[in-house]
Amino acid sequence: MKRSSLLSSKTRMAFMIACSSIMLFASCSKKNDIQPEPVGEAKVRYINASYGALAQDFYINGVKKSITPLAYGNTSEYFTILSGANSFNVNDAGTTTANASTQVQISIADKLSIFYYKNTDGNLTFAFLPDAASTPPAGKANVRFINFNSTLNGNMSITNATLATQLIPSLAYFGVSTFFSVDAGTKFTFSASGWNTSAAYDGALVAGKTYTIWIDGNTNPANKDLLGHIFEQL
Repeated sequence: MKRSSLLSSKTRMAFMIACSSIMLFASCSKKNDIQPEPVGEAKVRYINASYGALAQDFYINGVKKSITPLAYGNTSEYFTILSGANSFNVNDAGTTTANASTQVQISIADKLSIFYYKNTDGNLTFAFLPDAASTPPAGKANVRFINFNSTLNGNMSITNATLATQLIPSLAYFGVSTFFSVDAGTKFTFSASGWNTSAAYDGALVAGKTYTIWIDGNTNPANKDLLGHIFEQL
């Protein structure tokens, strides 16, 4: 009986050790499990920046978002999406063939403007620009500039036409400037070697607001004009 009792005690001890090991292993396994990436909201909008392009239907994750096709030079409203891998494509309005498509990892709280444009190789593609928050001084507007002129593929200068002062002596292709604080209603001119200096561009700037002005150009070699376009940073 004693022997039997002794064996039972050993058996109980082995069982308890085995259970403890299992519990410890389970606990470690839970700690080592790959945790899912947190998911949250982000916002994106499209800009048709392809000179001469037809109006575009735009899609996010295969779902058409445009109610009205987006004409060249125009900016869509913002659309709320979830972070993580998202696919984007644009088609000529009413067609089913994508002119440009890509998949991009989007982070939580991202706020992006997606430019549809033609690069220096002549390919239609996208550029993703973070929308920057910038509070202007009292009575001023903040504005930044982007050189999107793939035809120029070189530097341009930007002048405050209202004050006749140069803001940016040289902005490279695909360059994004810092923000400048200017008076409401300020106009700008754009110039580049071999191109016509633009007429004073009036973006109708309003005090207290922040803007991005992007500049491209036509494709007429006999009369090369720089063209300004504007959208508000919301």
